[in-house]
Formats: sequence, structure tokens, C-alpha cells
Amino acid sequence: MSTSVFPPEPATGEPQAGRPISFKSVALPAEHGSWSLVSEPILLGLLVAPSWAGVALVVAAFALFLLNRPLKILWADSRRGRRYQRTRMAGRFVLIYSGLVIAGATVALILGGWRPFVPFAVAMPLLLIFMYYDQRPGRHWQAELLAPVAFASVVASVALAGGFTWIVSAALWGFMIGRAVPAVLFVRARLRLDKGKPVSPWGVVVVHILAVGGVALLVMPSWLPTTAAIAALFLLSRAIWGLSAYRWRSSVKALGFMETGIGIFAVVLVAFGFWIR
Repeated sequence: MSTSVFPPEPATGEPQAGRPISFKSVALPAEHGSWSLVSEPILLGLLVAPSWAGVALVVAAFALFLLNRPLKILWADSRRGRRYQRTRMAGRFVLIYSGLVIAGATVALILGGWRPFVPFAVAMPLLLIFMYYDQRPGRHWQAELLAPVAFASVVASVALAGGFTWIVSAALWGFMIGRAVPAVLFVRARLRLDKGKPVSPWGVVVVHILAVGGVALLVMPSWLPTTAAIAALFLLSRAIWGLSAYRWRSSVKALGFMETGIGIFAVVLVAFGFWIR
């Protein structure tokens, strides 16, 4: 699984003859944004509801995330009826990652039962839609937005494995959706803005405001701690400043690291709220 929050990874077209195949180009997603949006729900889940079943779920989910890149290469080459060195390498990683998914899911089922798998089942249609669009050439908003929403279900699964209730687990998922979707839109708008392309920041700000409202509704019945609302307001402030004329100037890579740090800070803030309850 990957998203196109940051500039797209190298195309999966025909490799140049005699060119050595990089391990990273086959086995690891190249987009910085995908790593951030995948690690945050994992981190939040393990911080608020640590358990061995949750760890097994994280292993399975992260292997599933890694599986997308070699599977995409293998599918693209097979569809062309071609077989390269990278095709064989991709096939090996598909087997390795698939084995980790099965092993992690099996251990999680033994330790935590069936309940933690319900969020994955709910998110599966979104994941399938993402995979459909991700296999097509070009960039598609469906893939960019649905992937982080689907993967955010990891936090709900880990919470259920750790003994949390259905409603609180769903609320954690809701927070991560409120973090991920506005973040994708923010980074896209910011990159366009830095390149001098026309962009309306108000749409991004409105989405952040809606996220703040949604998180506030989850805080009011105490499904989430008050720090979740503070984190959402912090993300809103980041969007307003980051898309204004007073925004910081940075490279694409620096922006990626900064957004990752901001996301981790928001996640830790929510976890802190659970710790002090």
C-alpha cells in the first residue's frame, strides 16, 4: 500500500538493460508520505493498547503495506508478458511479505480472537478500490485518499486486541481518518503552492475544520481524550500557517520529515490523553 502524497515513486516500466536492480526499488515504497501515514495508526494503537496480539497484527499490517510495491511490479511485468531480473526479485518479496501477513494474522487470531479483524474486514472494500486505481497509470485521488483511510483501521484493530471497547476503537480510527485525509490534501496543496501553481487553500482549511468538529464530537462522550481535540486544532493551525504567505520555505524532503514529525506529535498527544485518564 502506498499513497501519492509526495512525488510519485519511479515508474514500473521496462528497466534498462544491464542496469543493476536496487533492492529498495523493488522491496520498499519510495514515497515518504506513505511511510508516515502508515506508521501513525500503528504507533497510536501500540501506545494506547499494547498487547502481543496487537504486535502480531502490526506485523501483518506492515507486511501488507510492504507487499503492494513488489506485487505491483510483478503484476505489471506479467501483464506485459515480460520477465526481468526485477520480476524475479519482486516475486521473492511477494512470497516473503505474504508469509509475514499470514504468520502475523495467524498469531493475532490465536492470541486475540476474531474481534480485532473486524476493522480490517470493514476497510477491505476501500483497500480493493485503492488497489484497482493504484494499478492504473497516472495518479488518482481515489487511491491517494482511500489508502490512508483503509490503513487507519489498524489502530482500531490493535485497540480491540488490547481490550478496548468497540466504540472507543472506532473513535480512534475516526481520529486517524481526521488526521490522514486532511494531511493528504494539505501536502498536495502545499507542493502546488511551492511550485507556483494555482491552488485554493480554503478547501484544505475547511476539511481541517470539519476534522476538528468530527474529533470534538468523539471527545464529548469521552470516547477520545480532550488531547485529541487539541491535536486536531494543532493540525488545523499547521494547515493555516503552512498555506499562508508566512509559511516556512523548505524542500520536498524537508516538508516530508516535518509532516511526519507533526503527525507523530499529534499521535503522542492523543496517547498521552489516554495515559492520564
